Parts: sequence; C-alpha cells; structure tokens
Amino acid sequence: MTGGAEKIASGINGLLKQLDVVSHNVANAQTAGFKKRLLTFHQEYQKRLEALRGDCSVRNVPIRTDQTVDFSQGMLIQTERPLDLGLEGRGFLTVQTSGGPLYTRSGCLRINELGQLTDLGGRIVSGDNGPINLPPGTGEVDLRISSDGMIRAGDAEVGKLRLADFGDQEDRLIPAGMGVFAAPADLQPNPAVNLKIRQGYQEGSNVQMVRELVNMVSLSRMYEANMNVLKRQQENAQTVLGVANVT
Repeated sequence: MTGGAEKIASGINGLLKQLDVVSHNVANAQTAGFKKRLLTFHQEYQKRLEALRGDCSVRNVPIRTDQTVDFSQGMLIQTERPLDLGLEGRGFLTVQTSGGPLYTRSGCLRINELGQLTDLGGRIVSGDNGPINLPPGTGEVDLRISSDGMIRAGDAEVGKLRLADFGDQEDRLIPAGMGVFAAPADLQPNPAVNLKIRQGYQEGSNVQMVRELVNMVSLSRMYEANMNVLKRQQENAQTVLGVANVT
C-alpha cells in the first residue's frame, strides 16, 4: 500500500472510531447521568474539512483518536422518586467496589437487602464514614436528602453522601462502564463543595440528539467518500502494474 493510501486507510479507521463514539452517545441519550464521549479525530478533521472547502479526503489530516468525556451539566428532570438524586454542579457520587472507589453522576439509587444504599449496578454508595446503613424497616419514602448530601430517616441523621470533586483534572477520569468512572492512582478527589443534590430529580444525559444524528450522517458520507478515493488509488496502482508487466 502506498504512503497516500496508508494515510487514507488510517483516516478511515479514525472515521470508524468516531462513528462508534457517536453511536454510543445516541444509544445512551436517555441514560440518566450519561456524559457524552468526544474523539479528538473528529474535531481535527472538521477543521481540516473547512480549510479544504469540502474536500473529503483524509490524506493530509493529522490522525489522532484520543477519546475524552464531556462532563458538562445535563438537564435536571423531576421524577419525585425519593431515591432519584439529580447532581447540579461539578462533582460525583462515590461508590465502593472491590477494586477501589468509582465515581458517577447517575443518582438513581436503591436500598439493598442489608439496608444499604446502592446504585443500579448494586455497588454500595459511599458516605463520609463508609457505607450508609439505614435503620431496619426504612423505605424510600422515609428518606430526606438535603442539598449537601445529608441523609435523614425521619428525624435521625443516618449518614452523608461522599461527594467527590476532581476540579480541572476530571478529564483524567477513565470510563469504567455502566455510568461510572475510575481515577488514576495518582489522582485523589477533594470534597465537592459546589455540588448540590436535588432529591426527586435525575440528571439527564448531556447528549444533544440532533447534533449526534447530524454527525452520524456526515461521518457516513465522509467514510463513503474516502472509501471511493482509496478504491480509485488501488485501481490506478493495478493499472500501472499492468502496464509495467506488459512492457
């Protein structure tokens, strides 16, 4: 494969990765607390596309496919369910796992058979002093959760949510599946002082569906155009080889 064809093939791989990212965003557009994924490749490609005034070839595009997460705020949606917690502002809920703490913006909680708060994946929700253990017989309707994360069952305080903030380092968080993120070993959170908990709300996904669908159509056209360019280059190379063999 020639150098030009190799660059086009590399660009096509970048387009496929971007299509995967867009498809993932679209599939999770209705997932509470979901944060859309971004790919560096698409941003660089769009700049190059504008500079070339419509030339869809990726031959001269710097190919990078670094994936990042957009942690911008999603819309708060009222559900009136006591264990739906909408997060307003920067920060995360903390959940416990055997591999260490993970962090999430999805505040759809449950009470397990041990009377502990969990997320939808069954992971224990962390309080400032460990798991939050509710008094026997406590139901969802008995809980009151204030904006700072303090949890009360009736008149008794039973714990406070451990709210984490990574500041301008949150882009180093690593998606770990099912709406949670892992922090690198050298990254430790601070208490989230500007995060407010809204009981009876869910934070919606920050995916803009129309924009993602437009991106999907655009990327599909780019993919088709570059496949045609690659096909023509291969046909030209075969023609040259055929002439050389005849002579």
